[in-house]
Amino acid sequence: MVVRGVGGSEPPAGGRGAGALPPSVARVAARTRLSAELLAALLEVEERTRATLDDIERADALADRLLARRRDRLAAGRATDLPATPTRLSA
Repeated sequence: MVVRGVGGSEPPAGGRGAGALPPSVARVAARTRLSAELLAALLEVEERTRATLDDIERADALADRLLARRRDRLAAGRATDLPATPTRLSA
């Protein structure tokens, strides 16, 4: 049995594609995906099949921190790409 829109590459029928998500929802989705990937990697490295609550919390905290660092790098890159504008000081 094939279920469309669940775990597949196609959006659910009548729903919006992943590109149409509001930015706040897209950020949560990205963090959730990264957290799940980190948790899977942690379990694989430690050769375990079950996660503890501490494992889940650690993966979520790491995902949050990695995404924050990525945002900081992107913001710093945009700041250096902007032309220098003189700062006007009021008298």
